[in-house]
Amino acid sequence: MKLGEAEKLIRQQLATIYDDSEGGNIALLLLEDCTGFSATEIVMNKDREIAAEQEEKIQQHVQRLLTHEPIQYIMQKTWFYGMELYVDKNVLIPRPETEELVDWIVKDVKASGKHVFQKGPADADATTQLKILDVGTGSGCIALALKKTMPRAEVWGCDVSEEALNVARRNGSDLDIRVDFQGSNFLDGLQHRLLPSVDIIVSNPPYIPLNEKAEMRANVVAHEPHTALFVPNDDALLFYRTIAQFAQKRLHKGGAIYLEIHENLGEAVVALFRKEGYTSVELKKDMQGKDRMVKVLCSE
Repeated sequence: MKLGEAEKLIRQQLATIYDDSEGGNIALLLLEDCTGFSATEIVMNKDREIAAEQEEKIQQHVQRLLTHEPIQYIMQKTWFYGMELYVDKNVLIPRPETEELVDWIVKDVKASGKHVFQKGPADADATTQLKILDVGTGSGCIALALKKTMPRAEVWGCDVSEEALNVARRNGSDLDIRVDFQGSNFLDGLQHRLLPSVDIIVSNPPYIPLNEKAEMRANVVAHEPHTALFVPNDDALLFYRTIAQFAQKRLHKGGAIYLEIHENLGEAVVALFRKEGYTSVELKKDMQGKDRMVKVLCSE
């Protein structure tokens, strides 16, 4: 079979569950993964023959795709903020919106003038200038992106799932990026004393009410970890409230909290933080014009 024929066949097979654009993107990713050719090579060399074992692997992967399994889990990799990350069913697949959250933090730190971006030997006090905690780190994507961008910052990531922490640690090792990943049931306030005091708290916590499950895509509901997605219908702000209370004990004066949020809960999250005593709370939209991020400042 030729590359062009394989691409067309994959598109046809996936047409029942993906639109043409998404199916085309998945077809290219699948061909890249199974053949070792780049997307450009595939597009420019559609008449190139592929080996029988590669063709067999492609069809095995297509059968998994037809069960709505995400392509990222099948390939066991995805890309986030310029990094190739290992992912499996124990962690959420990083989304582009979360890259926007990282961008917001990086932009603000640059504006602050902190000397955390240079590589090489740090000044004696370099790592004391910026300490960051990623709550619910999952694959480690946020923590690793921040540490990669700001090598002189000190970064921690915590998660309740030991399986997720194994993924995060693997990514840190593969990328040679040093982040301290710790196990923590963040909803248990008694465990907060085991976490560091920091200048920035960042989190993309579970925020989808369980009653929205029926409206979601099958590839998410059937395959991504529910503990990282869903919260009780009667307490959708559970994690945000806990973060607000944790920050009162563990966020340095002048520090900041950066959060990803449900697009329909922006005003509710803002109101929660104001009720908890925070006066500087900013709601920000993502590239699609949806409420997606909140920044909270801790007064000096």
